[in-house]
This record gives sequence, C-alpha cells and structure tokens, in this order.
Amino acid sequence: MNLGVPLGLSSGLCWGAADFFGGIQSRRLPALTVAFWSQAAGAVALAAALLVLVVEGERPVAAGVAWGVVAGVGSGLALVLFYRGLAEGTMSVVAPVSACGAIVPVAAALFTGNQPGFLAGVGVLAAITGVVLVSRPRAQARGANPASRGAGDVIQRPGSSGRSEGPARPGHLERPGPPGRGRSGRVLAMALGAALGFGLFYVFVDAGTAGAASAGVTGTGGSQSSPLWVIAGARASSLLVLSMIALVGRCSALRWPGRRIGSVALVGVGDTGANLLFAYAATSGNLAVVGVLGSLYPIATVVLARWLLGERLSGGQNAGVVLALTGVGLLAAS
Repeated sequence: MNLGVPLGLSSGLCWGAADFFGGIQSRRLPALTVAFWSQAAGAVALAAALLVLVVEGERPVAAGVAWGVVAGVGSGLALVLFYRGLAEGTMSVVAPVSACGAIVPVAAALFTGNQPGFLAGVGVLAAITGVVLVSRPRAQARGANPASRGAGDVIQRPGSSGRSEGPARPGHLERPGPPGRGRSGRVLAMALGAALGFGLFYVFVDAGTAGAASAGVTGTGGSQSSPLWVIAGARASSLLVLSMIALVGRCSALRWPGRRIGSVALVGVGDTGANLLFAYAATSGNLAVVGVLGSLYPIATVVLARWLLGERLSGGQNAGVVLALTGVGLLAAS
C-alpha cells in the first residue's frame, strides 16, 4: 500500500489545525513571537525523537540535513507572513490563498519530467482563479455597523477550548481596522508570500528525504537520511531565520509569551508533527501529489474558523475559497 496519500493528507489536516490555533495566538501576541516560540517548542519535541535515533545508532547524512536547512529558511519566512496574515485578515481567506503554494511542487515535478497531467493544469487554473476572487475586498453593506461585519473582522476572545467567549476586553486583543483596499492588498501579499515559502519547503524536504534509508524506500534524490534529520535541519534554520528577523528589526518579538506559552507550544508540536508526516509521505509518494495533499490544510483551518469564530464571507469570496480548494483537490487527483 502506498502510504504517501494518507500520510500527506494527515499532514495537511494537522497543519490546518495548528495554523488555526497559531492564528488565534497571533491575535494576542506578535506573529513573530508565536512563530519563534512555537518552532522552539516543536524543536524540543523533535530533539526527543532524535535522541532515540542516536541511541539506536543512526547518524545523520549531511546531504539530507543540508536540504532540510534550506527548506527551513523558506518555512521560517512563510510562517511569519502566514501568522501575520491570519492575524490581520480573515482566516477563511488567508488559508486557501497560501495553499496555492501547492503549485510549486507540481511545477517542480513537471520540471523533473513527472508530467502531472490534464487535471493538474485545470487545478492550477482553478486555484489561481480562486486567489483572484478571494482577494477582492468585501463590500460593506450601506449603513452597516463596522463592528457587525462578522467574526472574521471583530476579534473575539476564545476560552481554553478555543470557543469564543465574546468581545475582547480592552488591552487584551486589538480590533483590526477597516479592511480597506490597501489592507486587503497587504494581507493578500503576505498570503502569497507564505504560499511560495510553503511550496519551496515541500520541494526541499522531498529532495532531502528522497531515498531515505531508514524508510527502506529508494527515491530520486542523491541523499539518504531519515526524515527526522531532514526536519531537524529545517527546524534549526527556521529558528535562526526567525531570530535574525527579530534582531534586525530590534523588536521585542522574542520575549517570553508568559501564560500563553502552553497554547503556543501546542501549536509548535502540531506543526512539527505535520512536518514529519509530510517528510515520511515524501519518501513513498509522488512530489506533485504529496505536496498538494499537504496543502489541504485550509480545509481544517476554514472549518475551525467557521465553527469556532463564526467567520462569514461574501458570495464572491465563498466562490473563491471553493475554487481554490477545488484546484487543490484536482491537483491531488491528477
């Protein structure tokens, strides 16, 4: 049985849940704070797994770790853009747009001679059309109260279970400004930047895990390394990138998140689990298919946003979300 499909799908759903709760925390803390400390918590969990490998006598392969380091640079930058986009915009819009990073592994597979087929072309067209529709700013009803435009625009305070407990108190959460054209354009740019970073992450992790000796699978790459070591390299470089961004910006984004560290840590553990699921999927599945399945994370994010936050979209934006997700589905079916 080819485990690439179930593992790839599981990674996408796990990423979606982690991204939703990471977005929630980004509405209370700076996006860079959430990204850094969640990555740090995930690194601790990953270190425990690596310790088991070391005890069993397995050593990392330099080529695999190197590919992971390159992948981590893309994912680190993408995480900051993604969490900032989730904090400023509507989750049900940002998540599907960022999922269009699935186009990157499909293009890489095409470049290496793995023709995705007709369905992939249709999927790319549907995804791009969805981005155009979903990026259009929602028109506010005449005479409508700005505070009543939906839970996606008025940030609410989730309780311990993530459910909304009403409007935030002053000093706890910031109410976003009106989603004007400039603001919408900035959020769209961040979502597209995250899409590119995530797409490159898929490609480089696949290159690092190809032919992983520990999985007993012969791949197309030249390295042989356990997926755990590849993700370890990615996590190390993503932490370095996030630290450099904070230092260059001279901001206090790396401050300790205080009582929210538990929630932020869970986000990081979930993200690390998704990374590992994808890395193992890449050892047994086609890059184009596995990469797109990993990009199905908006399904979980959108469902959680509608269920827990009650986010509402316009008709055109709903159509854009459906088209973007349909495009991802067509890519997976190709």
